[in-house]
Amino acid sequence: MKICFIADGRTIHTQRWIEYFSKENEVHLITYDPMPNRIEGVSEHLIPGRFNNLYLDFWPRHLKIQRLIKEINPDLIHAHFITKYGFHLPSGKKYPTIVSAWGDDVLILPPRSRLIHYFTKKILEQVDLIYGVSHDIISHIIDDFGIEPGKIKYLPFGVDTRMFSPSDKSGLFDSEHITVFSNRGFYPVYDMRTLIEGFELAYSDNDNLRLFLKGEGPELDEIRQLADVKGLGDIVTFLKRTDYSEVPVDLNKSDIFVTTAVSDGTPVSLLETMSTETAIIATGVGGVPEWITDGENGILIRPKDPKHLAEKILHIAGDEGLRERLGENARRTVLERADWWKLMAEAEKDYRTLIKKYNQDIR
Repeated sequence: MKICFIADGRTIHTQRWIEYFSKENEVHLITYDPMPNRIEGVSEHLIPGRFNNLYLDFWPRHLKIQRLIKEINPDLIHAHFITKYGFHLPSGKKYPTIVSAWGDDVLILPPRSRLIHYFTKKILEQVDLIYGVSHDIISHIIDDFGIEPGKIKYLPFGVDTRMFSPSDKSGLFDSEHITVFSNRGFYPVYDMRTLIEGFELAYSDNDNLRLFLKGEGPELDEIRQLADVKGLGDIVTFLKRTDYSEVPVDLNKSDIFVTTAVSDGTPVSLLETMSTETAIIATGVGGVPEWITDGENGILIRPKDPKHLAEKILHIAGDEGLRERLGENARRTVLERADWWKLMAEAEKDYRTLIKKYNQDIR
């Protein structure tokens, strides 16, 4: 197959996907931003912006992308994330087309802008197949955009369960304390303020707790300052973002993983954590309850509720047996429903089916 992807080259989701297909196919990636490392067998086509503005740069980029697609003449085009990248899918029926909805491109961005909503609906109506990473996203695609369910398929991100496997927890971030960890970054959607405030309340009752935060984002300095104001400067450790290969190492260094996001599709960080048998506390938003059953394979909390978070941190921090049981059940869930290799084999089958159908239709 000759496959053209339109996606963000910086994200690990894009990199994992195209690397899988590059083994036995001709793969092209069209992107605004380059991949950090070259993937063998992938032709990367960088489309930079002249004005450093998404809106002003859109149409010049769009015209370049349409010309490039004609030159590549792929068997199939797959765009990841509807906003920006999905908007560049060519109109008409010259190529089979797929778009993947990741979360914000359906749940957050269209409600904020009539223009984005218009283009999102147009693309959803136009493509041959839509992948939704959570049932919640699929429900919004159907209800908010009037799309027929028959052209939508549930396909979560999936986890490499061989890479993300449990260790004996011998190399914890801090072996003398109970460690709470989050690597989701410092963006408004992840609501790190609630995490700091909830941890502060928990720490006031149990000073054996320590918090480790890892990642980047526009709110990093603000959250650092908040930790200092709360008197947690020596209790909260901020770690710089490292290579993706370090993610399973970090998760295995943690006693408890926390995500306080106010919106989510199926967060891959959640599934990765589950696969390492690390106990999880997560806000019950978006697609999270599709994976976490409260009290069985994780703990669900209300968004923007520091007191509820503190209560749950204290609850599982004081019960090692509970943490172990939650972690073991979480990995079992991932093995049954989110194994990366099984999901990608399913996607490859979809590709071949669409290409075959298209070739039959044009005869």
